[in-house]
Amino acid sequence: MVLRCIAHDDPEIKVVKDRISQYTKMLEPRGFTYQVYLKESDLVGIAFIGQEPLQLFKPIGTPLIRFGILDYDHPGEVLHAFADEVRNLAQAREVDFAYLNLPAGHETVTKYLEQIGFQELANRLNMTRSLDEVFEVSDKLRYERVKREELPQFGECIKKFMIGSQDAVLDMILENLLNLPEAFLDQWYMSIQPYFVYYGDEMVGILDLDPSSGEISNIGVEPSHRGKGFGTEMIRFCLKLFKEAGMKKAGLGVNVTNKLAIHVYEKLGFSVDEQIQTYIWWKNPEPSR
Repeated sequence: MVLRCIAHDDPEIKVVKDRISQYTKMLEPRGFTYQVYLKESDLVGIAFIGQEPLQLFKPIGTPLIRFGILDYDHPGEVLHAFADEVRNLAQAREVDFAYLNLPAGHETVTKYLEQIGFQELANRLNMTRSLDEVFEVSDKLRYERVKREELPQFGECIKKFMIGSQDAVLDMILENLLNLPEAFLDQWYMSIQPYFVYYGDEMVGILDLDPSSGEISNIGVEPSHRGKGFGTEMIRFCLKLFKEAGMKKAGLGVNVTNKLAIHVYEKLGFSVDEQIQTYIWWKNPEPSR
């Protein structure tokens, strides 16, 4: 099956520009070009071509493709044709990797991706809870905002305290995070609210969050201090901050295999909103993934 492809700089792109603006507005300013694929006049998918840093799966400057299916209601043969187009584009452009995030439940798509050389990189649950109650936080732990000049130390603590997260994506991100140029570290610091967490004078955890969206990005407890309820206290601290910031709900992500963390989050009132799978094609397949 042949799909119609429109490049970002083709005058014909104006026909679909409004329909894809929600996808292009974040990546165009970062220098990404893109190609839109259609079955006749119906949108099928979009592929963005650019470089890291985007997800930090690889070091800065690594060429990549991020793609997405725009309409899962198309027949399987149409979605398979789009997957073929992206894989062929990745090979032609000689990018190091191409990846897709998709909601769980599309087995015909994921099976075909595996047939043409993609592999599952991550399988995560996005969990949320409402903030319609008052959250009390004990004085057991002390929270100190991370200063900009402390970001390298914070990054090292993330790597240490997030051991055992069972999240391959997080492992790759942490591997590349501290190698970012100062300008990108500045941008990252402006988008998060990071904390060192202390029990007495001892640092026992880290967390970073976004009060403007109610998202908990990372929360980690030093391995020797796990099982003491510190993680639960830290989450309640986040919920209190979000409530005070006027958020209506809080959210976080967790790997589906991390049963202990999922149980803790459920006890704190979180429930699963969606399950997202990440599939990736490597130019040079990595056996460890």
